[in-house]
Amino acid sequence: MSEQQYQSLRAIADLEGKNFIIPSYQRGYRWGEREIQALLQDIWDFAQMQKQSDFYCLQPVVVKNNKEKYRIIDGQQRLTTIFLIIKKLLENKDFFNISYETRSKSTDFWKNIKDKTQEEIENIDFYHFHKAYEVIQGFFNNESIDKNKFLEVLLDKCKILWYEIAPKENENEVFIRLNIGKIPLVEAENIKALFLSKNDELDSDDLKDRAELWYQSEIEARENKDFRYCVLNKINEKEDIENKILKDDIQRIEAYLKSLVPPSNKKHYLFEYFYKCYKDGTLNNQWSELENAINTLSGFASGKGNDKIDREIFHYLGFLILSGENIYSLYKEWKNDTNKESFSQKLLAMIQNKISKIENIEQLRYKKDDAKIKEILLLFNLEYLIREESSNEYFKFNRFVLEQWSLEHIYAQNSKSIQEAIKGKDNESITQWLEETLLYIDDDMLKQEIKQSNKESNFADELFDKINDNFKNDETLHTIQNLTLLDKESNRQIGNQIFSKKRKAIQKLGEQDKLIPIATRKVFEKVFSENKSNPDIFEQKDQEDYLAAIKESLKRYTKENK
Repeated sequence: MSEQQYQSLRAIADLEGKNFIIPSYQRGYRWGEREIQALLQDIWDFAQMQKQSDFYCLQPVVVKNNKEKYRIIDGQQRLTTIFLIIKKLLENKDFFNISYETRSKSTDFWKNIKDKTQEEIENIDFYHFHKAYEVIQGFFNNESIDKNKFLEVLLDKCKILWYEIAPKENENEVFIRLNIGKIPLVEAENIKALFLSKNDELDSDDLKDRAELWYQSEIEARENKDFRYCVLNKINEKEDIENKILKDDIQRIEAYLKSLVPPSNKKHYLFEYFYKCYKDGTLNNQWSELENAINTLSGFASGKGNDKIDREIFHYLGFLILSGENIYSLYKEWKNDTNKESFSQKLLAMIQNKISKIENIEQLRYKKDDAKIKEILLLFNLEYLIREESSNEYFKFNRFVLEQWSLEHIYAQNSKSIQEAIKGKDNESITQWLEETLLYIDDDMLKQEIKQSNKESNFADELFDKINDNFKNDETLHTIQNLTLLDKESNRQIGNQIFSKKRKAIQKLGEQDKLIPIATRKVFEKVFSENKSNPDIFEQKDQEDYLAAIKESLKRYTKENK
Protein backbone atom coordinates (compact mmCIF):
# COMPACT_ATOMS: atom_id res chain seq x y z
CA MET A 1 0.00 0.00 0.00
CA SER A 2 1.59 3.29 -1.06
CA GLU A 3 2.17 6.14 1.38
CA GLN A 4 -0.11 8.33 -0.77
CA GLN A 5 -3.12 6.27 0.36
CA TYR A 6 -2.48 7.39 3.93
CA GLN A 7 -2.75 11.09 3.05
CA SER A 8 -5.95 13.08 3.49
CA LEU A 9 -7.50 16.27 4.80
CA ARG A 10 -9.15 15.94 8.19
CA ALA A 11 -11.33 18.46 9.97
CA ILE A 12 -10.39 19.12 13.58
CA ALA A 13 -13.85 17.72 14.45
CA ASP A 14 -12.67 14.34 13.09
CA LEU A 15 -10.06 14.16 15.85
CA GLU A 16 -12.67 13.96 18.61
CA GLY A 17 -11.92 11.17 21.07
CA LYS A 18 -8.71 10.15 19.32
CA ASN A 19 -5.62 9.23 21.34
CA PHE A 20 -2.29 10.78 20.42
CA ILE A 21 1.11 9.85 21.84
CA ILE A 22 4.19 12.08 21.80
CA PRO A 23 7.09 9.61 21.29
CA SER A 24 10.13 9.74 23.55
CA TYR A 25 12.40 11.08 20.78
CA GLN A 26 10.31 14.26 20.44
CA ARG A 27 11.24 17.52 22.14
CA GLY A 28 8.85 19.10 24.64
CA TYR A 29 6.24 21.74 23.83
CA ARG A 30 8.02 24.99 22.96
CA TRP A 31 5.65 27.30 21.09
CA GLY A 32 5.79 30.86 22.34
CA GLU A 33 3.39 33.81 22.27
CA ARG A 34 4.24 34.78 18.67
CA GLU A 35 3.35 31.37 17.20
CA ILE A 36 0.21 30.94 19.33
CA GLN A 37 -1.11 34.44 18.61
CA ALA A 38 -0.48 33.93 14.88
CA LEU A 39 -2.51 30.71 14.84
CA LEU A 40 -5.39 32.21 16.84
CA GLN A 41 -5.50 35.36 14.72
CA ASP A 42 -5.34 33.43 11.43
CA ILE A 43 -8.33 31.29 12.43
CA TRP A 44 -10.31 34.30 13.64
CA ASP A 45 -9.50 36.28 10.47
CA PHE A 46 -10.76 33.33 8.41
CA ALA A 47 -13.93 33.14 10.54
CA GLN A 48 -14.72 36.78 9.75
CA MET A 49 -14.23 36.53 6.01
CA GLN A 50 -17.46 37.32 4.11
CA LYS A 51 -16.55 35.07 1.21
CA GLN A 52 -15.11 32.09 3.00
CA SER A 53 -13.47 29.31 1.06
CA ASP A 54 -14.61 25.79 1.91
CA PHE A 55 -12.02 25.34 4.63
CA TYR A 56 -8.91 26.78 6.24
CA CYS A 57 -5.90 24.49 5.75
CA LEU A 58 -3.53 23.99 8.68
CA GLN A 59 0.00 22.63 8.42
CA PRO A 60 0.60 18.86 8.19
CA VAL A 61 0.47 16.36 11.02
CA VAL A 62 2.42 13.15 10.43
CA VAL A 63 1.40 10.11 12.50
CA LYS A 64 1.79 6.37 12.76
CA ASN A 65 -1.28 4.34 13.74
CA ASN A 66 -0.48 1.85 16.48
CA LYS A 67 -3.69 0.05 17.51
CA GLU A 68 -5.77 3.25 17.26
CA LYS A 69 -3.17 5.24 19.16
CA TYR A 70 -1.58 7.78 16.87
CA ARG A 71 2.12 8.40 17.45
CA ILE A 72 2.89 11.99 16.41
CA ILE A 73 6.00 12.13 14.24
CA ASP A 74 5.61 15.75 13.15
CA GLY A 75 3.21 18.56 14.03
CA GLN A 76 3.01 18.10 17.81
CA GLN A 77 3.53 21.83 18.55
CA ARG A 78 0.50 22.85 16.46
CA LEU A 79 -1.65 19.92 17.61
CA THR A 80 -0.87 20.60 21.28
CA THR A 81 -1.80 24.27 20.80
CA ILE A 82 -5.13 23.28 19.18
CA PHE A 83 -5.72 20.89 22.10
CA LEU A 84 -5.21 23.77 24.57
CA ILE A 85 -7.42 26.18 22.56
CA ILE A 86 -10.32 23.70 22.52
CA LYS A 87 -9.75 22.90 26.19
CA LYS A 88 -10.18 26.61 26.96
CA LEU A 89 -13.31 26.94 24.82
CA LEU A 90 -14.90 23.75 26.22
CA GLU A 91 -14.21 24.89 29.78
CA ASN A 92 -11.44 22.41 30.57
CA LYS A 93 -12.86 19.39 28.70
CA ASP A 94 -10.52 17.32 26.54
CA PHE A 95 -11.73 17.07 22.91
CA PHE A 96 -9.03 14.52 22.10
CA ASN A 97 -6.24 13.03 24.21
CA ILE A 98 -2.51 13.67 24.17
CA SER A 99 -0.09 11.69 26.31
CA TYR A 100 3.69 11.47 26.48
CA GLU A 101 5.70 8.29 26.13
CA THR A 102 7.97 9.81 28.77
CA ARG A 103 7.18 12.92 30.86
CA SER A 104 3.97 11.37 32.22
CA LYS A 105 3.58 14.31 34.60
CA SER A 106 2.94 16.60 31.60
CA THR A 107 -0.38 14.86 30.92
CA ASP A 108 -1.37 15.28 34.57
CA PHE A 109 -0.38 18.95 34.54
CA TRP A 110 -2.87 20.05 31.92
CA LYS A 111 -5.85 18.12 33.32
CA ASN A 112 -6.77 21.24 35.30
CA ILE A 113 -4.45 23.69 33.62
CA LYS A 114 -6.83 26.62 34.09
CA ASP A 115 -6.35 26.37 37.87
CA LYS A 116 -2.57 25.94 37.90
CA THR A 117 -0.44 28.46 39.78
CA GLN A 118 3.18 29.57 39.33
CA GLU A 119 4.14 27.43 42.35
CA GLU A 120 3.05 24.28 40.50
CA ILE A 121 5.40 24.89 37.57
CA GLU A 122 8.08 22.29 38.27
CA ASN A 123 9.98 22.26 34.98
CA ILE A 124 10.46 23.90 31.59
CA ASP A 125 7.64 21.86 29.98
CA PHE A 126 5.09 22.98 32.56
CA TYR A 127 6.29 26.55 32.08
CA HIS A 128 5.55 26.47 28.33
CA PHE A 129 2.14 24.80 28.79
CA HIS A 130 1.18 27.41 31.37
CA LYS A 131 2.42 30.36 29.25
CA ALA A 132 0.56 29.00 26.20
CA TYR A 133 -2.68 28.73 28.16
CA GLU A 134 -2.22 32.29 29.45
CA VAL A 135 -1.80 33.57 25.86
CA ILE A 136 -4.95 31.68 24.78
CA GLN A 137 -6.91 33.06 27.76
CA GLY A 138 -5.74 36.57 26.94
CA PHE A 139 -6.90 36.23 23.33
CA PHE A 140 -10.41 35.16 24.33
CA ASN A 141 -10.67 37.85 27.03
CA ASN A 142 -11.16 40.22 24.10
CA GLU A 143 -14.94 40.75 24.02
CA SER A 144 -14.91 41.25 20.25
CA ILE A 145 -14.02 37.56 19.82
CA ASP A 146 -17.13 35.39 19.50
CA LYS A 147 -16.00 32.20 21.27
CA ASN A 148 -18.82 30.05 19.92
CA LYS A 149 -18.18 31.14 16.35
CA PHE A 150 -14.44 30.60 16.78
CA LEU A 151 -14.99 27.05 18.09
CA GLU A 152 -17.44 26.22 15.30
CA VAL A 153 -14.99 27.39 12.61
CA LEU A 154 -12.04 25.65 14.30
CA LEU A 155 -13.84 22.29 14.49
CA ASP A 156 -15.70 22.27 11.19
CA LYS A 157 -13.82 24.58 8.82
CA CYS A 158 -10.19 24.05 9.85
CA LYS A 159 -8.53 21.02 8.35
CA ILE A 160 -5.11 19.53 8.77
CA LEU A 161 -3.07 17.74 6.17
CA TRP A 162 -3.10 14.26 7.68
CA TYR A 163 -0.20 11.99 6.76
CA GLU A 164 -0.34 8.49 8.16
CA ILE A 165 2.85 6.58 7.40
CA ALA A 166 2.77 2.93 6.38
CA PRO A 167 2.85 0.33 9.20
CA LYS A 168 6.25 -1.02 8.17
CA GLU A 169 7.93 2.39 7.90
CA ASN A 170 10.49 3.24 10.58
CA GLU A 171 9.02 6.29 12.34
CA ASN A 172 12.42 7.43 13.64
CA GLU A 173 13.80 7.59 10.11
CA VAL A 174 10.70 9.49 8.96
CA PHE A 175 11.19 11.94 11.84
CA ILE A 176 14.83 12.45 10.87
CA ARG A 177 13.96 12.98 7.19
CA LEU A 178 11.23 15.48 8.05
CA ASN A 179 13.49 17.44 10.39
CA ILE A 180 16.70 17.34 8.40
CA GLY A 181 16.04 20.89 7.20
CA LYS A 182 15.49 22.10 10.76
CA ILE A 183 18.87 20.96 12.07
CA PRO A 184 20.10 24.51 12.90
CA LEU A 185 17.37 24.73 15.56
CA VAL A 186 16.97 21.18 16.77
CA GLU A 187 20.14 19.30 15.91
CA ALA A 188 20.24 17.62 19.32
CA GLU A 189 16.63 16.48 18.93
CA ASN A 190 17.49 14.77 15.65
CA ILE A 191 20.40 13.03 17.38
CA LYS A 192 18.00 12.00 20.13
CA ALA A 193 15.78 10.37 17.51
CA LEU A 194 18.76 8.32 16.35
CA PHE A 195 19.52 7.10 19.86
CA LEU A 196 15.87 6.19 20.46
CA SER A 197 15.51 4.19 17.26
CA LYS A 198 14.50 0.59 17.86
CA ASN A 199 17.03 -2.10 16.94
CA ASP A 200 17.70 -5.75 17.71
CA GLU A 201 19.88 -4.92 20.72
CA LEU A 202 17.30 -2.75 22.50
CA ASP A 203 13.87 -3.45 23.92
CA SER A 204 11.20 -0.91 24.86
CA ASP A 205 12.50 -0.63 28.44
CA ASP A 206 15.98 0.25 27.16
CA LEU A 207 14.50 2.99 25.00
CA LYS A 208 12.49 4.37 27.91
CA ASP A 209 15.62 4.43 30.07
CA ARG A 210 17.47 6.31 27.36
CA ALA A 211 14.63 8.81 26.93
CA GLU A 212 14.48 9.36 30.69
CA LEU A 213 18.25 9.93 30.99
CA TRP A 214 18.15 12.38 28.08
CA TYR A 215 15.25 14.27 29.62
CA GLN A 216 16.73 14.35 33.13
CA SER A 217 20.11 15.48 31.79
CA GLU A 218 18.41 18.37 30.00
CA ILE A 219 16.52 19.36 33.16
CA GLU A 220 19.66 19.11 35.30
CA ALA A 221 21.73 21.22 32.89
CA ARG A 222 18.99 23.90 32.89
CA GLU A 223 18.73 24.06 36.70
CA ASN A 224 19.62 27.31 38.46
CA LYS A 225 19.58 29.32 35.24
CA ASP A 226 21.82 26.95 33.27
CA PHE A 227 24.45 26.71 36.03
CA ARG A 228 26.06 23.49 34.72
CA TYR A 229 25.59 24.25 31.03
CA CYS A 230 27.48 27.55 31.22
CA VAL A 231 30.49 25.79 32.77
CA LEU A 232 30.66 23.23 29.95
CA ASN A 233 29.67 25.21 26.86
CA LYS A 234 30.77 28.59 25.49
CA ILE A 235 27.79 30.86 24.93
CA ASN A 236 27.46 33.16 21.94
CA GLU A 237 26.41 36.35 23.74
CA LYS A 238 24.97 37.98 20.61
CA GLU A 239 22.96 35.02 19.31
CA ASP A 240 22.09 32.85 22.32
CA ILE A 241 21.02 35.32 25.03
CA GLU A 242 17.68 37.08 25.31
CA ASN A 243 16.70 39.11 28.41
CA LYS A 244 19.51 37.58 30.48
CA ILE A 245 18.43 34.00 29.76
CA LEU A 246 19.41 31.44 27.15
CA LYS A 247 17.04 31.11 24.23
CA ASP A 248 15.05 27.95 24.71
CA ASP A 249 15.92 26.46 21.31
CA ILE A 250 19.35 25.68 22.75
CA GLN A 251 19.51 22.01 23.74
CA ARG A 252 21.61 21.78 26.89
CA ILE A 253 22.56 18.14 26.29
CA GLU A 254 24.58 19.50 23.37
CA ALA A 255 27.50 20.09 25.79
CA TYR A 256 27.78 16.35 26.45
CA LEU A 257 27.38 15.46 22.76
CA LYS A 258 30.19 17.88 21.90
CA SER A 259 32.47 16.14 24.40
CA LEU A 260 32.36 13.00 22.21
CA VAL A 261 32.89 14.54 18.77
CA PRO A 262 36.03 16.29 17.45
CA PRO A 263 35.12 19.96 16.89
CA SER A 264 34.55 21.18 13.36
CA ASN A 265 33.51 24.38 11.60
CA LYS A 266 31.35 22.25 9.34
CA LYS A 267 27.64 22.93 9.71
CA HIS A 268 25.72 20.13 11.46
CA TYR A 269 28.90 18.20 12.25
CA LEU A 270 27.36 16.71 15.40
CA PHE A 271 24.38 15.23 13.59
CA GLU A 272 26.51 13.93 10.74
CA TYR A 273 28.85 12.18 13.18
CA PHE A 274 26.08 10.35 15.03
CA TYR A 275 24.15 9.65 11.84
CA LYS A 276 27.23 7.87 10.49
CA CYS A 277 27.34 5.79 13.70
CA TYR A 278 23.65 5.04 13.23
CA LYS A 279 24.26 3.85 9.68
CA ASP A 280 27.30 1.70 10.49
CA GLY A 281 25.73 0.09 13.57
CA THR A 282 28.00 1.60 16.26
CA LEU A 283 25.47 3.95 17.83
CA ASN A 284 24.90 1.78 20.91
CA ASN A 285 28.60 2.14 21.76
CA GLN A 286 28.19 5.90 21.47
CA TRP A 287 25.29 5.79 23.92
CA SER A 288 27.54 4.19 26.54
CA GLU A 289 30.09 6.94 25.90
CA LEU A 290 27.37 9.58 26.24
CA GLU A 291 26.21 8.13 29.57
CA ASN A 292 29.78 8.29 30.91
CA ALA A 293 30.21 11.87 29.65
CA ILE A 294 26.97 12.99 31.28
CA ASN A 295 27.83 11.40 34.62
CA THR A 296 31.39 12.75 34.65
CA LEU A 297 30.95 16.27 33.28
CA SER A 298 27.69 16.91 35.10
CA GLY A 299 29.49 16.07 38.33
CA PHE A 300 32.44 18.33 37.54
CA ALA A 301 30.11 21.24 36.66
CA SER A 302 27.65 20.80 39.54
CA GLY A 303 29.42 23.11 41.99
CA LYS A 304 28.53 20.73 44.79
CA GLY A 305 31.88 19.14 45.65
CA ASN A 306 33.34 19.90 49.07
CA ASP A 307 36.95 18.96 48.33
CA LYS A 308 39.56 21.40 47.07
CA ILE A 309 40.18 19.24 44.02
CA ASP A 310 36.50 19.50 43.01
CA ARG A 311 36.63 23.27 43.31
CA GLU A 312 39.80 23.44 41.21
CA ILE A 313 38.40 21.28 38.41
CA PHE A 314 35.13 23.26 38.36
CA HIS A 315 36.84 26.65 38.11
CA TYR A 316 39.56 25.53 35.69
CA LEU A 317 36.98 23.94 33.37
CA GLY A 318 34.75 27.02 33.38
CA PHE A 319 37.68 29.35 32.70
CA LEU A 320 39.06 27.27 29.83
CA ILE A 321 35.65 26.96 28.16
CA LEU A 322 35.06 30.72 28.45
CA SER A 323 38.49 31.44 27.00
CA GLY A 324 37.82 29.31 23.92
CA GLU A 325 38.91 25.74 24.70
CA ASN A 326 36.54 23.03 23.48
CA ILE A 327 34.94 20.46 25.76
CA TYR A 328 36.04 17.59 23.49
CA SER A 329 39.75 18.28 24.14
CA LEU A 330 39.20 18.76 27.87
CA TYR A 331 37.13 15.61 28.28
CA LYS A 332 39.69 13.66 26.22
CA GLU A 333 42.33 14.62 28.80
CA TRP A 334 40.11 13.14 31.50
CA LYS A 335 39.56 9.90 29.58
CA ASN A 336 43.32 9.48 29.13
CA ASP A 337 43.80 9.33 32.90
CA THR A 338 40.69 9.29 35.06
CA ASN A 339 42.42 10.63 38.16
CA LYS A 340 41.16 13.92 39.58
CA GLU A 341 44.59 15.11 40.74
CA SER A 342 46.15 14.44 37.33
CA PHE A 343 43.20 16.03 35.53
CA SER A 344 43.38 19.15 37.67
CA GLN A 345 47.11 19.50 36.95
CA LYS A 346 46.52 19.11 33.20
CA LEU A 347 43.86 21.83 33.26
CA LEU A 348 46.15 24.07 35.32
CA ALA A 349 48.96 23.56 32.78
CA MET A 350 46.61 24.59 29.97
CA ILE A 351 45.70 27.79 31.83
CA GLN A 352 49.38 28.50 32.56
CA ASN A 353 50.18 28.12 28.88
CA LYS A 354 47.39 30.53 27.98
CA ILE A 355 48.08 33.18 30.65
CA SER A 356 51.87 33.10 30.27
CA LYS A 357 51.45 34.46 26.76
CA ILE A 358 50.06 37.67 28.30
CA GLU A 359 53.16 39.65 29.30
CA ASN A 360 53.44 42.83 31.39
CA ILE A 361 49.83 42.96 32.53
CA GLU A 362 50.36 46.46 33.96
CA GLN A 363 50.79 47.72 30.38
CA LEU A 364 47.48 46.31 29.11
CA ARG A 365 45.19 49.11 27.99
CA TYR A 366 41.41 49.56 28.24
CA LYS A 367 39.65 49.07 24.88
CA LYS A 368 42.84 47.91 23.10
CA ASP A 369 43.36 44.87 25.38
CA ASP A 370 39.86 44.33 26.78
CA ALA A 371 39.79 40.57 26.13
CA LYS A 372 43.13 39.98 27.88
CA ILE A 373 42.24 42.21 30.84
CA LYS A 374 38.90 40.45 31.24
CA GLU A 375 40.63 37.04 31.24
CA ILE A 376 43.14 38.17 33.88
CA LEU A 377 40.46 39.66 36.14
CA LEU A 378 38.22 36.60 35.74
CA LEU A 379 41.10 34.32 36.73
CA PHE A 380 41.85 36.64 39.68
CA ASN A 381 38.27 36.12 40.89
CA LEU A 382 38.49 32.35 40.42
CA GLU A 383 41.82 32.06 42.21
CA TYR A 384 40.44 34.11 45.10
CA LEU A 385 37.57 31.64 45.45
CA ILE A 386 39.81 28.58 45.12
CA ARG A 387 42.04 29.87 47.92
CA GLU A 388 39.09 30.70 50.18
CA GLU A 389 38.37 27.07 50.98
CA SER A 390 36.40 27.82 54.12
CA SER A 391 33.58 29.54 52.18
CA ASN A 392 33.09 26.69 49.65
CA GLU A 393 31.68 29.34 47.27
CA TYR A 394 31.62 28.49 43.57
CA PHE A 395 31.86 31.08 40.80
CA LYS A 396 28.60 31.57 38.92
CA PHE A 397 29.74 31.28 35.31
CA ASN A 398 26.10 31.35 34.19
CA ARG A 399 25.53 34.82 35.58
CA PHE A 400 28.91 36.00 34.33
CA VAL A 401 27.80 35.10 30.79
CA LEU A 402 24.06 35.83 30.92
CA GLU A 403 24.42 39.19 32.70
CA GLN A 404 27.26 40.08 30.32
CA TRP A 405 29.91 41.29 32.72
CA SER A 406 32.26 43.91 31.35
CA LEU A 407 35.18 46.07 32.45
CA GLU A 408 34.43 48.87 34.87
CA HIS A 409 36.71 51.75 35.92
CA ILE A 410 37.19 51.72 39.68
CA TYR A 411 37.75 55.44 39.66
CA ALA A 412 35.70 57.21 36.93
CA GLN A 413 37.76 58.98 34.30
CA ASN A 414 35.50 61.94 33.38
CA SER A 415 32.86 64.36 34.65
CA LYS A 416 29.83 62.60 33.12
CA SER A 417 28.63 61.50 36.55
CA ILE A 418 27.91 65.08 37.63
CA GLN A 419 26.32 66.40 34.44
CA GLU A 420 22.90 66.38 36.10
CA ALA A 421 24.32 68.23 39.09
CA ILE A 422 25.89 70.82 36.77
CA LYS A 423 22.61 71.32 34.89
CA GLY A 424 20.66 71.56 38.12
CA LYS A 425 23.27 73.81 39.73
CA ASP A 426 23.64 71.37 42.64
CA ASN A 427 26.71 73.08 44.09
CA GLU A 428 27.03 70.69 47.03
CA SER A 429 27.39 67.62 44.75
CA ILE A 430 29.72 69.49 42.40
CA THR A 431 31.92 70.59 45.30
CA GLN A 432 32.08 67.03 46.67
CA TRP A 433 33.10 65.69 43.25
CA LEU A 434 35.79 68.34 42.81
CA GLU A 435 37.16 67.72 46.34
CA GLU A 436 37.62 64.05 45.51
CA THR A 437 39.03 64.88 42.08
CA LEU A 438 41.81 66.93 43.73
CA LEU A 439 43.22 63.69 45.19
CA TYR A 440 43.89 62.30 41.70
CA ILE A 441 45.33 65.32 39.88
CA ASP A 442 49.06 66.12 39.75
CA ASP A 443 48.80 69.36 37.77
CA ASP A 444 49.39 72.12 40.36
CA MET A 445 47.84 74.87 38.25
CA LEU A 446 44.67 72.83 37.66
CA LYS A 447 44.53 72.00 41.36
CA GLN A 448 44.67 75.68 42.24
CA GLU A 449 41.90 76.43 39.72
CA ILE A 450 39.67 73.72 41.26
CA LYS A 451 40.23 75.04 44.77
CA GLN A 452 39.41 78.58 43.66
CA SER A 453 36.22 77.41 41.92
CA ASN A 454 35.10 75.56 45.05
CA LYS A 455 35.81 78.58 47.20
CA GLU A 456 33.79 80.89 44.95
CA SER A 457 31.18 78.27 43.96
CA ASN A 458 31.86 79.29 40.39
CA PHE A 459 31.92 76.23 38.10
CA ALA A 460 32.70 77.07 34.49
CA ASP A 461 32.41 74.47 31.69
CA GLU A 462 36.06 75.10 30.82
CA LEU A 463 37.09 73.75 34.22
CA PHE A 464 35.42 70.39 33.62
CA ASP A 465 36.93 70.21 30.12
CA LYS A 466 40.38 70.68 31.64
CA ILE A 467 39.72 67.96 34.23
CA ASN A 468 38.51 65.56 31.53
CA ASP A 469 41.63 66.27 29.44
CA ASN A 470 43.80 65.64 32.49
CA PHE A 471 42.13 62.28 33.10
CA LYS A 472 42.41 61.43 29.43
CA ASN A 473 46.16 61.91 29.59
CA ASP A 474 46.51 59.84 32.77
CA GLU A 475 47.51 56.44 31.41
CA THR A 476 47.03 54.63 34.74
CA LEU A 477 43.27 55.28 34.72
CA HIS A 478 42.95 53.01 31.69
CA THR A 479 45.12 50.12 32.87
CA ILE A 480 44.26 47.00 34.82
CA GLN A 481 45.08 48.64 38.17
CA ASN A 482 41.98 50.84 37.76
CA LEU A 483 39.69 48.19 36.25
CA THR A 484 37.40 45.52 37.64
CA LEU A 485 34.44 43.38 36.50
CA LEU A 486 30.80 44.38 36.77
CA ASP A 487 27.64 43.31 34.96
CA LYS A 488 26.59 45.42 31.97
CA GLU A 489 23.40 46.80 33.57
CA SER A 490 25.11 47.93 36.80
CA ASN A 491 27.99 49.35 34.79
CA ARG A 492 25.56 51.59 32.91
CA GLN A 493 23.94 52.75 36.15
CA ILE A 494 27.04 53.65 38.15
CA GLY A 495 29.89 53.69 35.63
CA ASN A 496 30.72 57.39 35.84
CA GLN A 497 30.24 57.98 39.55
CA ILE A 498 33.11 58.98 41.81
CA PHE A 499 34.67 56.24 43.96
CA SER A 500 32.85 57.11 47.19
CA LYS A 501 29.41 56.97 45.53
CA LYS A 502 30.31 53.96 43.44
CA ARG A 503 31.43 52.07 46.55
CA LYS A 504 28.08 52.70 48.24
CA ALA A 505 26.17 51.84 45.05
CA ILE A 506 27.97 48.50 44.77
CA GLN A 507 27.24 47.73 48.40
CA LYS A 508 23.57 48.48 47.75
CA LEU A 509 23.52 46.31 44.60
CA GLY A 510 24.91 43.42 46.64
CA GLU A 511 22.09 43.83 49.15
CA GLN A 512 19.61 43.66 46.24
CA ASP A 513 20.95 40.22 45.26
CA LYS A 514 22.94 41.58 42.32
CA LEU A 515 25.89 39.31 41.69
CA ILE A 516 29.03 41.32 42.43
CA PRO A 517 32.25 39.39 41.64
CA ILE A 518 34.20 38.71 44.82
CA ALA A 519 37.29 40.66 43.70
CA THR A 520 35.09 43.63 42.72
CA ARG A 521 33.52 43.62 46.18
CA LYS A 522 36.95 43.42 47.79
CA VAL A 523 38.54 46.22 45.76
CA PHE A 524 35.71 48.62 46.67
CA GLU A 525 36.07 47.55 50.31
CA LYS A 526 39.79 48.39 49.88
CA VAL A 527 40.79 44.92 51.09
CA PHE A 528 43.87 45.03 48.84
CA SER A 529 44.94 48.50 49.97
CA GLU A 530 47.70 48.87 52.54
CA ASN A 531 46.19 52.14 53.83
CA LYS A 532 42.52 51.71 54.70
CA SER A 533 42.12 54.89 56.74
CA ASN A 534 39.89 56.61 54.15
CA PRO A 535 37.38 54.20 52.56
CA ASP A 536 36.06 56.87 50.15
CA ILE A 537 39.13 57.40 47.98
CA PHE A 538 41.11 55.18 45.61
CA GLU A 539 44.44 56.90 45.07
CA GLN A 540 47.55 55.95 43.07
CA LYS A 541 48.91 53.89 45.99
CA ASP A 542 45.61 51.96 46.19
CA GLN A 543 45.89 51.19 42.47
CA GLU A 544 49.45 49.94 42.94
CA ASP A 545 48.40 47.73 45.88
CA TYR A 546 45.55 46.30 43.82
CA LEU A 547 47.90 45.53 40.91
CA ALA A 548 50.34 43.85 43.32
CA ALA A 549 47.50 41.69 44.71
CA ILE A 550 46.53 40.59 41.18
CA LYS A 551 50.12 39.69 40.33
CA GLU A 552 50.67 37.81 43.59
CA SER A 553 47.43 35.88 43.23
CA LEU A 554 48.21 34.82 39.67
CA LYS A 555 51.88 33.94 40.20
CA ARG A 556 51.35 30.22 39.68
CA TYR A 557 49.75 30.89 36.29
CA THR A 558 52.43 33.19 34.85
CA LYS A 559 56.01 33.06 33.58
CA GLU A 560 57.24 34.46 36.88
CA ASN A 561 56.51 31.08 38.42
CA LYS A 562 57.94 28.99 35.57
